[in-house]
Amino acid sequence: MTERNKYQPTAAEKKLLEVLINPEYVGKSVTAICKDATVSRKKYYDAMSKEDFRNLVNQTTMDLIKGKASDVLNATYKYAMKEKGHQDRKMILNIAGIYVEKRETELSGNIDISGAAKEIESFFDGDDSS
Repeated sequence: MTERNKYQPTAAEKKLLEVLINPEYVGKSVTAICKDATVSRKKYYDAMSKEDFRNLVNQTTMDLIKGKASDVLNATYKYAMKEKGHQDRKMILNIAGIYVEKRETELSGNIDISGAAKEIESFFDGDDSS
């Protein structure tokens, strides 16, 4: 969908969206969600039957998670030496697409370091003629 044709939720869908993206409502019943959004169950199911609305909920949720990634990074840094088990922060960073598993890298081939070795040697010998 282009920016010009971006999905515009109805007033009821906006109220529903506010509740659906609130982490406090994860795992809550449809009845509880509808009550707090002040929408009927029919409005809920009508909205959820629309692919554009579901995409809006998913995208808004992802935007919120990505917005919190810097907080996660700061918390990870702050508690790195104090706590064990950062699985909660790892999960958020993974969802935000900025976590990468540690990998081993093996280099092969020949690297000519003779020039660098001579430069280092002359540095320690006090020779500035390089």
